[in-house]
Amino acid sequence: MDFEHITVTRDENAIVRLTLNRPDALNAMTLAMGREIESAVDGLNADERVRVVVVTGAGKAFSSGGDLKTLAREAGLSSDGEEMGGGRTFYGSFLSVRNLRVPSIAAINGHAIGAGLCFALGCDLRVMHQRAKTGMTFVKIGIHPGMAASWNLPRLIGSARAADLLFTGRLIDAAEAFQLGLVNRVGGDDFDDVVNEAANQIAANGPLAVRALKETLRGTMDRTIEEALGTEADAQAKTFESQDAKEGIRAVMEKRAPSFRGK
Repeated sequence: MDFEHITVTRDENAIVRLTLNRPDALNAMTLAMGREIESAVDGLNADERVRVVVVTGAGKAFSSGGDLKTLAREAGLSSDGEEMGGGRTFYGSFLSVRNLRVPSIAAINGHAIGAGLCFALGCDLRVMHQRAKTGMTFVKIGIHPGMAASWNLPRLIGSARAADLLFTGRLIDAAEAFQLGLVNRVGGDDFDDVVNEAANQIAANGPLAVRALKETLRGTMDRTIEEALGTEADAQAKTFESQDAKEGIRAVMEKRAPSFRGK
């Protein structure tokens, strides 16, 4: 896939890396970049070989949030810069990362600010560099949070903690982000190793089961326990019919690592 504002690369273990690629602008977000992410998600979903997608930023930042020229144009301060195309269009294009069929990991290699953090929240897991800072800084520039900040953040860390970050717009470091449950893992000089370990742990599992589990988790907050039991039973029954299930159980019996084929 050839893009202007992002790059998409694959390793030999079916792990794909999607990188925001505007390092000179601290990977500030534009509608053109969002459109490319939508296109990349469609392409990755059509590729049965993909098992994990790692999302990160080129250079020293994950993303500084919405492009300043775009924000100035939206506020009527300038005619320069790219139009947002409407908040739902702009933000929805980036949150298309939620539509990936496989798990996604936001590798927060540097600062993730405002909409940059919202983009990371669109991923299933987050790994943060210990030198990075993050925050929901929308109110600091006088605008209401967007990109589902008020929906995702309370579900992830609780309503009171989310209100603190949203109302104050304060920046937090990786240690506090981990303590709040905003990120799953933190890395320093070993950051790439920490990210790769998480990705490889997922990629080593049965891909059919993992994809089904992602669908189950997507709706779990809206289900009763009885509904959850039914959803799990249906999904488990389907995976029991797969070659992967036979391989996984056989591997345990034979005391070896399984070799899953996604069938």
